[in-house]
Amino acid sequence: MAYNQQKIEQAQKLFAEALQIIKENAYCVPADKVPTADAIANLVGKEIRWNCQAAQDVAYEVLTEVNEHTLAERFHEVAADHNRTFDLEQV
Repeated sequence: MAYNQQKIEQAQKLFAEALQIIKENAYCVPADKVPTADAIANLVGKEIRWNCQAAQDVAYEVLTEVNEHTLAERFHEVAADHNRTFDLEQV
């Protein structure tokens, strides 16, 4: 499948609309008082069905996407240690 800038822009618009819907309907405060990060977390949490390891993967990928590679790697190490401690995965 080829890279399609128009489809990416469409997805970004849909994502912005989804965030606004969450801000307006998932909180007991006015939408303009809901931090975007909270709305994103709400959407992602529902999409991954509150799977802790999937949440860790999302956090790592977001940090990588915004070019926080060192922080992403350190987060990955902390998450792996956490998972070993709580037997969430065999690392």
